[in-house]
Amino acid sequence: MKFTDDFFSATSTDPADELVQLVDSYSKENVNYKKVTSWYHTAAPVPMTDALCDGIIYRKRWNASENKNDYYVLTSFLAGEPINIELFGAIGDATTNDTKAFQNAAKFVNGLYDFVSANPNDSQENWSLEKVGVTLVGNSPVGYRIEETIQFKKPVNFLVEKIFYRGTSDKTALIFQNSHRNVIDTHVAAYPKADFSSDDFIGIHIQGAVYSTLKVGASFFTKGVICEANKTAGIFEGFAWNDIQLKSFTTNLDSFVIRNMNNGWANANRVTGGEFGSFSGLLDESKPVRRRRTFIKFEKDAASKECNSWLFFNQSFEGKYLDSNKNLLEETLCFDFSEASCSGILIVEPRIEDVNDNRVGIFRRGSEFTFKSNQYVSVTDFTDENGIKYIGENPLVLLDENLAGGYKRDGKTESTTPYVVPQTYVKNLEAFNENTGLIPNAYYPNKFCQVFKINNPNTSLWVKWNRFAEFVLFDKDRKVITNSVKLKDQIQLINNIPTDFWADITPNMAVIRLGAETYGDYINSFPFIPDAKYVGIIQRTFENARLKVMINKKDIGKIEKVKFLGIPEDTYAIADDPSSSLMSGFNFNTGEKFYNFSTHKTSVIKESGVGSPLLGYTVDATSGLSIFTVKTGDPEKLSLGTIFYINSVGGTVRFKIVEKKGNIITTNIPSSVTANDTAVTFPLCTYDTY
Repeated sequence: MKFTDDFFSATSTDPADELVQLVDSYSKENVNYKKVTSWYHTAAPVPMTDALCDGIIYRKRWNASENKNDYYVLTSFLAGEPINIELFGAIGDATTNDTKAFQNAAKFVNGLYDFVSANPNDSQENWSLEKVGVTLVGNSPVGYRIEETIQFKKPVNFLVEKIFYRGTSDKTALIFQNSHRNVIDTHVAAYPKADFSSDDFIGIHIQGAVYSTLKVGASFFTKGVICEANKTAGIFEGFAWNDIQLKSFTTNLDSFVIRNMNNGWANANRVTGGEFGSFSGLLDESKPVRRRRTFIKFEKDAASKECNSWLFFNQSFEGKYLDSNKNLLEETLCFDFSEASCSGILIVEPRIEDVNDNRVGIFRRGSEFTFKSNQYVSVTDFTDENGIKYIGENPLVLLDENLAGGYKRDGKTESTTPYVVPQTYVKNLEAFNENTGLIPNAYYPNKFCQVFKINNPNTSLWVKWNRFAEFVLFDKDRKVITNSVKLKDQIQLINNIPTDFWADITPNMAVIRLGAETYGDYINSFPFIPDAKYVGIIQRTFENARLKVMINKKDIGKIEKVKFLGIPEDTYAIADDPSSSLMSGFNFNTGEKFYNFSTHKTSVIKESGVGSPLLGYTVDATSGLSIFTVKTGDPEKLSLGTIFYINSVGGTVRFKIVEKKGNIITTNIPSSVTANDTAVTFPLCTYDTY
């Protein structure tokens, strides 16, 4: 038995056979070396020199009889067989620094040819060139420790499952460039006390890869794995047609990043699997995080275009906030498209558990992507004012009220000078006025409220608001809580208040208001102070407003919808009968129901019309047109849906108002006659009261 270091030593007296069988001095495995005179493949031979000897794959041995060096090559390399990283000196006990061994392996790979041609003398064969790829394996069951960056500039098959990086927190552990039909199968972990102070702290950085299989994972880095297309010297500009199989990603700030740089293009890749999460206690709390965490993120620079055609299948996302940084790490985005617009992104069957406390999946909007899952239902899908799309944990929907479908408004035009507020009613919701609260005689309720009973104050309620977020708390006696100290305590419990909004308390009814009016929807979730036994979720009567309130299914029964004022379902709550002069300006349609708080009776409309007489109206009209001009009579008492007929025609044709601007009204059908200051009649509705 002869060891390699002994055979190739300067003092060796062993015969210089053409083929020698040895035992490697580092890995202790049997190896064969063959005497050669040229370097690498004979298709393009290069005469051997001392400079071409790396000391592991190609080695030299002094031949005293001929006064020259003989050269040997590892036969498994020529045969394309895997090369054990331990041949380069790696120990693989997880404690010994194996950096030098990996650097030696990278140096050898980086010195190889790029391509091998079937016929180097035939230029047409250039179209069939295949990149050369050496296979490096690491068989240690424990893993290998490195403390510096290992960079492979040439294609390599890298099958080293466990690598522990213990260098400084401002470097990249592994860099792979120009992969071409290669297999990279590895996981690298930094010290498990994550330090996110540098964006250069990267686990695995893959630059330029095509037709490759990438089985990768990384933990405890600022950026776990980066797949980058970079059009720069020495790097293939594309990142495409790869099969990416993700491993575990634990406690990274940005776990898996897709990036376009210098007009590079990262397109048409398939990503399967991957376990994303965080362990408690594994964040360096002396260096707090002040931005969102992302599991999968797209990035690009100004010179690059969007990423497109990525398929993500069966990722597993899990993990809440991290310890004391809970208030600094804003939230976790499962997919973040905010820094790079994308198109053709398909997300199929992810598993999302315990992300952001009670909100499960959070996807940054701003790109074209399709989400398909049998685990989640459509009611969990909503987008906040920052353009973040949320996918919920199969929540229980307590309220999903489309105010546009049950929205009734009189004909007044809203203005500030003079101050005019249209009178409005919403089906199913209770009228609310911030000066008088929930009482039957609030004739101008510019807001509506749904009350929920709080059986467990530690239960979080999710609310999707439309344009304005407000709520009010009630005590056990159903009285509004006005104590400012208690209300400020409640404000501290509100999650996800945008940085450009605020929370304050209105006078009189002590309504908690989040920010000013906006023109989008956004989401908040919050538990409650102990004294809060009921909460009223308030929605203003914006056109097309929709109010959605949810809890997690696991919290069923802890918060439930109730009615303080006992409004029947599918019913408008009013303070009088439809015929009251106080209801002037409304139209009433067949089948609508109105609950009178004064009599506690319900009126059901039999025949459509106005509730009280509208007299003295004349119009101009042109035959064949649907536009009428109101010449006399108050247009402010005409609301959408109001029915009228032209007196001279005798009521045989009835028109319904579908649009109104000042004294110009548009109807559902055109006029059958030309009218000039012609009288019209508004039929009175009929109804039964029970």
